Amino acid sequence: MNSIDKYLVGLDIGGTKTAIVVGNEKLEIINRYEFSTKPKLGFSDFFARLLNYLSSINHPIDAIGVSVGGPLDAEKGIIYNPPHLGWGTVYLLDEMKKHFECPVKIEHDAKAGAIAEFELGAGRGFRNIIFLTLGTGLGAGIIINGEIYRGSSNMAGEVGHIRIAEDGPEVYGKSGSWESYCSGDGIAKLARYLFPDHFSRRTTAQDISKMALSGDEKSAEVLKKSGRYLGIGLATLFDIFDPDRIILGSLSLRLPDIWLEEAKNTLVKEALDAQAVNKVVKSMLGERIGDYAALITAFKALKEARNGT
Repeated sequence: MNSIDKYLVGLDIGGTKTAIVVGNEKLEIINRYEFSTKPKLGFSDFFARLLNYLSSINHPIDAIGVSVGGPLDAEKGIIYNPPHLGWGTVYLLDEMKKHFECPVKIEHDAKAGAIAEFELGAGRGFRNIIFLTLGTGLGAGIIINGEIYRGSSNMAGEVGHIRIAEDGPEVYGKSGSWESYCSGDGIAKLARYLFPDHFSRRTTAQDISKMALSGDEKSAEVLKKSGRYLGIGLATLFDIFDPDRIILGSLSLRLPDIWLEEAKNTLVKEALDAQAVNKVVKSMLGERIGDYAALITAFKALKEARNGT
């Protein structure tokens, strides 16, 4: 069998949707499936539906890569109650190995995204980059001198947990966290926190985006406030890590320009590096970042198994 005939399966588990990506060692995507994660139904319900989808794949599975939000220990494959999932502690690698004999690798979605951008996207040609997921949650993948930085407990990059303000909506276990101001869930909660009579509990970040584009002033104010705190957080990362680039994920592609403009204006005022604003870019992989992040994780699982690591 030719190496490109090896079938890799990447699982991108998000708080809203889960994607199943089938590809090969050239990182070419052959097929893709998607279903609602529905985290409130619990992990057991989700995992049963996942297995059902995986059983329908008409190819042998030679390696599986899972990209999922943290906090998590990627080496042990344990997720520790990510706020956008709320599943408690899940021994995900052990659960996967009960059903699959092929190599399986679990990776933090931000780290997987950073690796994908580093190898295929906006991080190519640079040695020091930070990738921010900016999806339902907020996490960072940090690459220093060409290597992913994991920290002493394999949990580096949980920037969403940083307290960015003294007050604000509660997300990620504390009010005023960066995730509570600058993630998809956070922006929705921020809107209700600022204007409880204007936004309902069903209002999403996507709704706020549409309302702002339609001229709703309160929605625009929510996005500007979120953007200011995004800029403060970006300045903090630049001052600490001095990266070549900070690459922004999903929300930078979906929200109105006023959000990122406000972030950049704040960054100019806050960062020590006068050129920092020119080093902030949107994901080159765009809406496919999750797919490639998961597929690259599967490829690394296969590679590590071949090398005996």
